[in-house]
Amino acid sequence: MDTQTPARPTVSTSLVSQKVTVEGDIQGTENIQIDGQIKGSVKLNGDIIIGPTGVVEADIEGTNIIIRGSVKGNIIAREHLEIHSSGNMTGDISARSIDIKEGSSFEGRSRMIKSGQQRTAPVSPPVAVEQPTKNVDQTPQV
Repeated sequence: MDTQTPARPTVSTSLVSQKVTVEGDIQGTENIQIDGQIKGSVKLNGDIIIGPTGVVEADIEGTNIIIRGSVKGNIIAREHLEIHSSGNMTGDISARSIDIKEGSSFEGRSRMIKSGQQRTAPVSPPVAVEQPTKNVDQTPQV
C-alpha cells in the first residue's frame, strides 16, 4: 500500500506594487507585501509586510507585521510586530511581541497580548464621564 503524506498548502504572497494605490478594505488568508499606498483597512490571516516605499493609512490586523515604510492607523499583530529603522508608525499597537528598531519612529500606545488571551483592539483612551446633577426641589414646604 502506497501512503503519501498530504502536501502542506502553500501560502502565497500578494503584492501591492510601488505605483499602485488601493482605497478600501483588504481581507483574506494570504500574506501581503505593500510597496504602494493603501487607504482603508487590511485584515488578513497571514503576514503583512510594509516595504520601504509603502504608505498605509489604515487599521491593520495580521499574524506577523513588519513595517519598513509608513503606517498611520491602529495595528493588531496576533503574533509579532517589527518596526524597522526605516519604519514610521503613528497609532496604537497590540501584539504578543514587539520589536522597535533603533532609528524607527513610533508615536502611540502599545499593548502586549498575553499567551492564550483573545485578541482585542488596542486600548482606548480614558473617557471623561460627567456625573449627573441632582435635581433639588427648591419649592418651600408649608
